[in-house]
Amino acid sequence: MYDVKLPQLGETVDSCLVTAWLKSVGETVHVGDGIVEVTTDKVTVEVPSEVSGTLSEILVTVGAEVHSDTVLCRIQES
Repeated sequence: MYDVKLPQLGETVDSCLVTAWLKSVGETVHVGDGIVEVTTDKVTVEVPSEVSGTLSEILVTVGAEVHSDTVLCRIQES
């Protein structure tokens, strides 16, 4: 099981909001696929998958405030 964590989005960014899930539980994801969209006070970015597999669990809801290294979801690697 691979934990997808929120990467550091900038030196001065403390937190961001989860604005949309681009994949659903059970969907296949590939390396580089956008999984979740997050918004800081300045920019909206997609967090890409670093592994291929099946999205098995979403741990953070849309609208939640998250910090760097927060586990957002889990992927069962293929």
